[in-house]
Amino acid sequence: MTAEAGTAGARTTAVQPLLDLAVPAVLAVLAVTQLVAEQPPGDPTLLTVCALLAVLPLAARRRAPLPVTVAVCCGTVGQVLVTGGAPPTFASFVAVMVCVYTLARELRPARLAAGLAVVVAALAVLTLLQASTAPFTPFEFVYPLVYFGLAGGLGAFVRQRALRLSAVEERSVALEAELQRESELAAAEERSRIARELHDVVAHGMSLMVVQAEAAEELLTRSPEAAAEPLRRVQETGRQGLAEMRRLLGVLRTEGGPPSTAPQPSLRRLPDLVREAADAGLPVEVVVEGEQAELSPGLELAAYRIVQEALTNTRRHAHASRACVRLGYTADALGIEVTDDGRVAPGGREGHGLVGIRERAALYGGTSHAGPREGGGFRVTAVLPRGERP
Repeated sequence: MTAEAGTAGARTTAVQPLLDLAVPAVLAVLAVTQLVAEQPPGDPTLLTVCALLAVLPLAARRRAPLPVTVAVCCGTVGQVLVTGGAPPTFASFVAVMVCVYTLARELRPARLAAGLAVVVAALAVLTLLQASTAPFTPFEFVYPLVYFGLAGGLGAFVRQRALRLSAVEERSVALEAELQRESELAAAEERSRIARELHDVVAHGMSLMVVQAEAAEELLTRSPEAAAEPLRRVQETGRQGLAEMRRLLGVLRTEGGPPSTAPQPSLRRLPDLVREAADAGLPVEVVVEGEQAELSPGLELAAYRIVQEALTNTRRHAHASRACVRLGYTADALGIEVTDDGRVAPGGREGHGLVGIRERAALYGGTSHAGPREGGGFRVTAVLPRGERP
């Protein structure tokens, strides 16, 4: 189908090529059968050629609607000329109807008007030729126009429907692209915020290393044995700082904010977070499973922020009456689950908070999931490995 044919909104399927060949083939068989059965006057060979010219070009009707219409009309008029006024075959009449349908289905208004003008002109010539050999009645001119009008109306309807479907599809694609851009922007914002927080964690760790190293230096001159503990802490803090630095470099962006001098929160401040939620009208139950173990500052911060963002999401969107925070400590991971009994709107509760949860979990090599839970409410889960990633 060419651009000239105005194929906006067309849908090509595997069936269409078969139909494009089957329709003219069937009409050709019908035309030849009618000629053999009726044996109209005139040269049989020339009449057969005209009859086939009126149907076989339909195989190319989608690619070249206007030229095919001209060929079909010429073949139809040619039959009347050869027979000296006898009507063309029924297959030729059907072929003209198919052409009118295709014109309305495929062409823009200007070329559609040209195609319809060809059809009307051919019909007028046929009427005049037949009127020269038989009594003429207006009905002979009007009734083909009615059938052609129905065929054209059907073609126009199909075209408009295809255009509407195409417009809906384009809007859907544009909306999906916009949502993707918003998601990427939200992820970038969260990564920038996480990077700034990790910067504060690393800076605090480096400051602690300096203090511990100075203490160890002083002890080395007075009590070398006592200096072992500060040196061990320097080593441990250095390893943690190196791991946090790797994460910082992985998410750092050009944009940034002023460094914060306030200490970064950890799970030790979880009771404060629960109290804030209760003051806002959301009672929160905290359940701790397993033996609590010391985590790196960055991991503590990530866990705290995940719980904070999940509870914020509940307060803003769920209209829940209660929530539950469950922390599960194992030998190699920290599991976090935040559930509520609120309602879930269609499309979920995707937002910057849930994007931040995904980013923080991925930063530590973990996984996260957010979605409705059975029986109602919403669930946010995350698993954070406790080991340092290489």
